Amino acid sequence: MEDFEKYHCTYCQEDISGLRIKCAECTDFDLCLQCFSAGAEIGPHKNDHAYQFMVRYFNKNDHAYQFRDARAIEVCFGKGGWSANEEIHLLHAIEQYGFGNWEDISAFIETRSPEEAKEEYIARYMEGSIGRLTWPTAAQSRPNLEDDTPSDNGPLSPRVTSQLPPLDITREEAASLGYMPQRDDFEREYDNSAESLLSPLFINNLEDDDLDVALKLAHVDMYTRRLRERARRKRVVRDFQLVSMYFAQTRKDRGSKKKLSSKEEKEFNDRLRVMSQFHTAQEHEQFLQNLKKARELRIRISELIRYRRNGLTRHEECAHFEQELLDHEEWRERRSGSSGSILSSPSMGQKKKERSDAVLSSTDAKCTFKSNKAPNLNSSGEGVEAAGEPNPPTDISTLQGYHLLSAHEIKLCSSLNLKPSQYMTLKMVLLRDYVNKGPKKEDVVLTPTAGPEKYILHYLVSSGWITAS
Repeated sequence: MEDFEKYHCTYCQEDISGLRIKCAECTDFDLCLQCFSAGAEIGPHKNDHAYQFMVRYFNKNDHAYQFRDARAIEVCFGKGGWSANEEIHLLHAIEQYGFGNWEDISAFIETRSPEEAKEEYIARYMEGSIGRLTWPTAAQSRPNLEDDTPSDNGPLSPRVTSQLPPLDITREEAASLGYMPQRDDFEREYDNSAESLLSPLFINNLEDDDLDVALKLAHVDMYTRRLRERARRKRVVRDFQLVSMYFAQTRKDRGSKKKLSSKEEKEFNDRLRVMSQFHTAQEHEQFLQNLKKARELRIRISELIRYRRNGLTRHEECAHFEQELLDHEEWRERRSGSSGSILSSPSMGQKKKERSDAVLSSTDAKCTFKSNKAPNLNSSGEGVEAAGEPNPPTDISTLQGYHLLSAHEIKLCSSLNLKPSQYMTLKMVLLRDYVNKGPKKEDVVLTPTAGPEKYILHYLVSSGWITAS
């Protein structure tokens, strides 16, 4: 006696012992796989009728073989034993929820965990035979899209905004400012009411005429411009680190302090600050450096033109020329009949100061003092006030020639408000005058004449460069 019921193919009349095809529209109509694949038609049956796969399985309860819908049978062999229904649900869930959303995919299948759904899809549809045959073909058939968008080099271009540095602030500072670093947004943005332009707008195709549509589009354009201005200000804040500068005064132990700029540099930077809106931070810094370099070159060119007009063609002749010019002016003063010692007379001392200023003008600066009291020099060459508080030191670290000075000379130039180039010119003139006239002349005697040359001469004597009688 056979353990299962026999079925015959309605078309070829052969026995069906395995998988068979059952027509869902015709009564008692079964086909074998060969006839089904050939598209067999007989009587009222057509090959476009709906059908079901029926498979033989062993029923453990009845201890007998039975046929049922193949979609409910485990048709995938291997780890997990997925049924056809589960595979179909898996593919539908992937299409609906997207790859990676395994929690929702598992809930859609109902019988599998998220880990099982992920492993099955990757193993069978990506790394399996199906994936190896379908993914490369699909990738080759995709059209190659090209970005024809013209390059945007404006202040809001993605090329600029994507390279902006992050804000250097702590969590506490960001919280107090209402700033969200991950979103690069503030709790209260600039022009925070800009969205009110669009909130009451809605499109009604039946009632809106052309004028209403144009008015609403104008509101959208206004809103876009306000958003662009908001984005521009945020870019400036990030690029120039304005938030970090805002909290810089309250920080005590975060990095070294920035070098102090001179008053002249601060005024120069303030005048050109309005130009920063057209540059990035790096471009603006380079712009300022170029302007300063151009100014120095113009000054140097004017010096060289003056030397060439006087017949000088070598750099070593310039110092001798300046000394001879001073000697010539001094001789003219003597010849004019001025009485008393040249350096001890107040009037001659003032003229001596004017001559030294003329030397300093070759570097486009004259020695100026904020106080009428000239600073004295201690044994180390540092400048201090004759009475009261010491002069605030001037930062000369950014000036040309700073690296040529010693530590005492730097302090001396800071206290006298001298540029390094001015100090080296006066020092060269005094040393050449000492070599030409000797230490026993009255020109190297420290006199009460007010002027930068007096304090430089005092420093040269105290440091051993020259000897005074």
